Amino acid sequence: MKNEELIRKWLTDQLTEADEKLLRKTDEFAQLEKIWAGLSVATPPDYSVEGELERFHSSHNKQTKVIKVSWHQRWVGIAASVILISVIGFLLLGPSSDTQPVKLSEGLKAYYLPDSSIVTLNKGSELVYETEEWATSRQVMLKGEGFFQVKKGSPFEVATSNGTVSVLGTSFNVKQRGDYYEVICYEGKVGVETSRQNLTLIAGDGYREASSGEEKFDLNIDYKPDWLNGQSSFFRTQYYVVLEELENQYEIVIETKDIDLKATFTGSFPNDDLDVALDAVTIPSGYLYQQKDGKVLITGGKE
Repeated sequence: MKNEELIRKWLTDQLTEADEKLLRKTDEFAQLEKIWAGLSVATPPDYSVEGELERFHSSHNKQTKVIKVSWHQRWVGIAASVILISVIGFLLLGPSSDTQPVKLSEGLKAYYLPDSSIVTLNKGSELVYETEEWATSRQVMLKGEGFFQVKKGSPFEVATSNGTVSVLGTSFNVKQRGDYYEVICYEGKVGVETSRQNLTLIAGDGYREASSGEEKFDLNIDYKPDWLNGQSSFFRTQYYVVLEELENQYEIVIETKDIDLKATFTGSFPNDDLDVALDAVTIPSGYLYQQKDGKVLITGGKE
C-alpha cells in the first residue's frame, strides 16, 4: 500500500513536514486521527539509557517501591492497544479499492442493488458494479438488456459500450446488443448520452441507435417492458435485431436468404414456444422457414 511507510513514520514520530502534508491528504490519516483521539492511551515517554542507569545507581540499596496496577487499568490499556494495532493493520493490509466487482448474469431475475434500486436482466445479459465505490458513484456496466427501477438519490448511471443513461430516480429499459442500442423511459426522466446524441427522455419516449442511424420515438407503454412477461416486443425495429433477439431467447442459430434484414418490424413473439415465435416473425413479412439440427433457415420464398 502506497501510504504504509507514511503511517509507520507517523507512529514513530519520524514524519518530516513534507511527509505530514502528504499523509494528511490520505483517507487513512482521517481514520487514524479519530481512532487515536478515541483511545485513552498516553504516548510512551521518551526513553534515555543514560538517565535510566543514573536513576538505577542512585536508588541502589533503597527500598524498592512497588506500584500496583489494577487489572481493570491493565485490560483497558491492552484493549486500546490491540484496537489501535488491529485498525492500523486493516488500513495497511486490508482490502483496497481493487476489490472484485459484483457480476450479475442470471436472466429474468430481479436483483437489489446496494441502494435498494432494482434491476431485472433479460436472458443473455450481464451487469457489473463496484460495491466499494457505490456510496459516491452509483454506476453499473450493462451488456445485453435490463429494466431498472432506480431509487431516488444521487445520480445513477447505466454505462454500455454504446452509450450512458443517467437518472436520479425513475424506471427505464436499456438494451445493448452488438451495434444496436435502445433506451425506453417508463417513468420519470432519463438522460441519454452517446457518441451521436445527448438528449432527455420522459415517460413514453424511446431512443435507438443502429448502424443505419438513430431515431427518437414515442410509445404507448405499460409500466414495464413486455419481456418481463415472457414476450419480446418490437416497434419499427430492424429485422436483423428481431432475429438476434430470437437467437438469444431460444439459443439457436438463424441463417437467412433473400430477405431484407434492414426492413422494419412491429410485433412480438413469445419466449417459450419456438414454433409460434417463428410464425410470428415470418408470416407478416411473407417469409418461410425451415428447422434442422438447432438451426433455422429463413427465406424470402420457397426453396
